[in-house]
Amino acid sequence: MNVGILVPTLDRPESIGPLASNIADTTPLGSYSLIFVLDHGDQASREAVKAAEFCRYILCDGTYPRKTNAGYAASNDDLILPTADDVWFREGWLEAVEDVFTDPHVQVVGTDDTTPATADRTHATMPVIRREYIEDPGCTWGRPGEVFDSRLRHNFCETIVWQLAEHRGVAAWSDAVIEHRHPDWGTRELDDTDRKGNRQGWDEDRALFEQVKAEWSR
Repeated sequence: MNVGILVPTLDRPESIGPLASNIADTTPLGSYSLIFVLDHGDQASREAVKAAEFCRYILCDGTYPRKTNAGYAASNDDLILPTADDVWFREGWLEAVEDVFTDPHVQVVGTDDTTPATADRTHATMPVIRREYIEDPGCTWGRPGEVFDSRLRHNFCETIVWQLAEHRGVAAWSDAVIEHRHPDWGTRELDDTDRKGNRQGWDEDRALFEQVKAEWSR
């Protein structure tokens, strides 16, 4: 099984080369595709992708979920990992994920991001998802073919995917580690991209999450 690694990014060209090299160092060559999703006007990131290892870019303006969905549409891999540009992959991550997917019933696999968010394994910030499950019945409620609900702005994207999979009984945890380096946990500095994205539309996104969860819980 090949995995498509989808990385929406905004004005962080300096992160692209190191992340692409980290993935190449920890992931068997030929087992993955790496797609950066860039704004049309982000010329610096285009150049950074061209100079990086084993990756390509597509262009899509908009929110984190819209960019993720555009990356998915441009991929053809069996497994999909929606992630970010502030992560770091640990050796053996893909093998750990694939081991869980040997169970054909499992559709969504959780990974450890080394933060309190995933410490008790009740939430997955970077789930790996079977492509066929994204298409049917859909990994996000009522929207087959989308990785993340495109109505969201930034928040609760993975929460919907993980909690819906748990509700359906098709979620499982792996020993894969993909470190999330984030200002909320003091592992990197806050920057302008964080200010543009983090918690924008929080109240609206939370209301939508609660609405769709109520629908699938009936």
